[in-house]
Amino acid sequence: MTTRVAAEPLFRQIVEDLKRLIDEGNLPEHAPLPSERVVAEHHDVSRMTARRALEAIEAEGLAYSKDRQGRFVSPRRLNYDVNSMESFAERAARDGIAVEAERVSTRQIPASPERARALQVEPGTALVETCRLFRRDGHATFLETETVILAHCEALGAAPPQEQRYSPLGHMADIVIRMRAMEPEEADLLGAMPHQPGIEQLQQVRDAEGLLICHVRQIWRGELAQFSARALLAE
Repeated sequence: MTTRVAAEPLFRQIVEDLKRLIDEGNLPEHAPLPSERVVAEHHDVSRMTARRALEAIEAEGLAYSKDRQGRFVSPRRLNYDVNSMESFAERAARDGIAVEAERVSTRQIPASPERARALQVEPGTALVETCRLFRRDGHATFLETETVILAHCEALGAAPPQEQRYSPLGHMADIVIRMRAMEPEEADLLGAMPHQPGIEQLQQVRDAEGLLICHVRQIWRGELAQFSARALLAE
């Protein structure tokens, strides 16, 4: 039976015990977390208290759920430097992190009113939309949908549109980061539950003259997302 400090809620003590096991490597990445029953018996608490502790570990991004399979230790968060337009995969490789990108789909579409507003073009303008799934060590991490004006494709990249990633070619970007629920199709590709919270990053990528190149929408598994930036506090 675990010794407890009376002032600290029981489930928080269990959370700290589990976090220590993860930090020390006793529960490695993708290892299953103990079940509610095991946690309850080990700490001599109710199943409800054990459930609260496991839910707190997941809420902190240290674990993820698989439908009917339980909870598993999350991989370490990937840092995405929003100051840099460099390819995310190339930067991760330099840090010793294996990131693979799989093209899910590419299609040519007319600009809907919503897309036309995002790219500042007339409705009906020809666009190329490419969806890619990024994995870290085989674990689905984020889904990216990149929409570029077809007329820009030839000037921007030597590769065919389905092979070219346009956002790293930009000079600047307007970025919004927010939480939202995953759509069922997104959740399926990311191995998550439908409507599970994810972190969305929206980019309006521009060239050196400030003209829009493409619109990028990423949806991340929340437990894997970490964004960083450097702010200039004085000129």
